[in-house]
Amino acid sequence: MNNNETAVIIPAYNEGKNLQILVTKITNNFPGIEIVIVDDSQKEENLLLKKALANFKKVTILSREKKQGRGSAVIFGMKEALKNKKNKYFFEMDADLAHDPLEFPQFFSASEKYDMVVGSRYLTKSRIIKWPLYRLVQSKVINFLLKYWLGIKLSDYTNGFRLYKRSAVEFIVVQKLKEAGYISLSEIAFKLKKARLPNGQRKFKIGEVPTSFTDRTYGKSNADAKELLRSLVGAVRIRLNG
Repeated sequence: MNNNETAVIIPAYNEGKNLQILVTKITNNFPGIEIVIVDDSQKEENLLLKKALANFKKVTILSREKKQGRGSAVIFGMKEALKNKKNKYFFEMDADLAHDPLEFPQFFSASEKYDMVVGSRYLTKSRIIKWPLYRLVQSKVINFLLKYWLGIKLSDYTNGFRLYKRSAVEFIVVQKLKEAGYISLSEIAFKLKKARLPNGQRKFKIGEVPTSFTDRTYGKSNADAKELLRSLVGAVRIRLNG
């Protein structure tokens, strides 16, 4: 694992307290990694975040000052991280401490075989910590439906802890993605699955690794009923437009 060839993209909205903890943990354990935060918080909150993280040298904060969706934030951050030609690997992860950066090495190991590696909450060795039962049931139902509807061999379409190789990111950022929220995770996987080389062979390989998922301690989740409805409608569009 070469930290100097790796970028971490973190979409955020009012996550200042969590981001201070997360950025500290990443930089302490993986010095040299580039961190790109795409912050959709309003100006006042964004300025506080920049002040709190001012001493971290390899952290870039992109301010949009308007909530525009997790998916569009990740694409925005990917485009920024691609500017560094040294970057060969690109993580995306949530800002709310649900994902543990200490798991980075197992993603890198899997990337020897795959172009996109998903941290799955539903593999045998995975753990889900402190998640309310209704959220767990909701997530499992959605992932079951997505697996049936989109036909990708994934157990977890909706966890935003992923590693991409540079070729996959370069492909993603030029696609006409229609979904901006959490369902964009499924749209990206669907686009990568459908991509083919000139000889018809699959261009990108998708795999999973077990992960630990911890419900947030600070702040409020953005995964409300409206986001759920948007995701279900978005899933229908992904298949029909694909």
